[in-house]
Amino acid sequence: MRHPVRVTEALDDATLLEELCEVVPVGIAVLDTDLRYLRVNRAFSATTGADLAEHVGRSVRELLPDAADGIECAMQQVLASGEALLDEPLFAVPGEPRSWLASYHPRRSEHGEVVGILAVTRDVTAQRDALQESEARFRQAVESAPDGLTMVDAAGLMQLVNSKMEVLFGYSRAELLGQPIDMLMPERSRAHHPALMRGFFANPSVRDMANRRELYARRKDGSEFPVEIGLNPIPASNGQLVLASIADVTARKAAQAQIERALAEKTALLDEVHHRVKNNLQVVSSLLNLQTRSATPEAQAVLAESQRRVRAMALIHQLLYERRDFSEVDLGTYLERLVALLRDSMARGRAGLRLRLECSARVVLDLQRAVPCGLVVNELVTNAIKHAFPDNRSGEVLIALQRDADGSGRIIVADDGVGLPPAVQPGDVVTIGFQLLPLLVDQLQGQFFLHRDAGTRFEIVFPADKEAT
Repeated sequence: MRHPVRVTEALDDATLLEELCEVVPVGIAVLDTDLRYLRVNRAFSATTGADLAEHVGRSVRELLPDAADGIECAMQQVLASGEALLDEPLFAVPGEPRSWLASYHPRRSEHGEVVGILAVTRDVTAQRDALQESEARFRQAVESAPDGLTMVDAAGLMQLVNSKMEVLFGYSRAELLGQPIDMLMPERSRAHHPALMRGFFANPSVRDMANRRELYARRKDGSEFPVEIGLNPIPASNGQLVLASIADVTARKAAQAQIERALAEKTALLDEVHHRVKNNLQVVSSLLNLQTRSATPEAQAVLAESQRRVRAMALIHQLLYERRDFSEVDLGTYLERLVALLRDSMARGRAGLRLRLECSARVVLDLQRAVPCGLVVNELVTNAIKHAFPDNRSGEVLIALQRDADGSGRIIVADDGVGLPPAVQPGDVVTIGFQLLPLLVDQLQGQFFLHRDAGTRFEIVFPADKEAT
């Protein structure tokens, strides 16, 4: 069984208090109404740099001459009001740049009269150094910024500017600090600026002031230049501030205008070239059509094939002209037009023959490869219509556009007709269409596959420019 501990020796309250005062990490000092030290602890002696014994009987002005005015003023206020003052700054160590915060409390007699001051100090040098280092880094970042930077308060006055602001506007730093930001704006913009400032400070957020509008700034000499302005709210102890970044976009706008002029000229030139090519191909098609009227039946068939090839090329230029985009051709749209053209020119009057188009993906090609692609499809569909269904047999020709898993485009031309004889090989026959097929596929940067079961099936695989969007 445990027995309670018996306190055999009472603690001396005065001794305990004195020990506590010596070990706490804050400075403590007791002063009379003449602001002379009566007692200090070791931590407080570090504030003045004097030994403990040197404090007794000496005044604040004797020990801290550099800071005496501020300290005496604060202590006299405490003596007069009987109220404490908290966290007053004190810079007091001679020869050593240290920073302290001091709190002053009135000492009262048993009758409630103020008979002295109790001062408590705390070393905040580390916090001060960290703050100064942070401010130094901030100022270095501001000074090295490629754009003009200025800190503006809620009244619209510039509290900070960097060297780039001097370069942009032609003012010295002294001429800018403390002045309204409106001085950097054209006269026509100043009337609306106060309302914009109030709106920003009412709802501060990172934003771009331009909002697709052209903004201009005004230099000291009165000249104007285009700018882009960004706003960043900066909370501060003395109220909300805003950091404005100002970029001169004169060179960028000039380059943009030059690019736009060059693009307009190029577009006009391409427009004229494609328009003339399309018209010339239509003229060639018309001449071939006229020639067939007086030609023999064998020559008419050859001329008709040539005419279809010309129309296939002219159709590509027609699509380019309609879309006003000369960089690419949508193969799905092109095949729809081509199939309709072949249906009208070759399958008309053959009720049992059907042309079916399936486009399961969007595939685009540049003009250089779109032309041979169109000619390939034209040749394969034309041969299927001419040879797969003799004696006006019924059947179907399928034209399909697909995209493989690796992004390649795939065109399928298949029929359910009589099939291609084994002796017929693309590139080795005398017909112009089959002679052209390997050459056109090579220009398409692709390869073709021939399947002879259940009719004839051609598959052309080629790299596509982009995937569907």
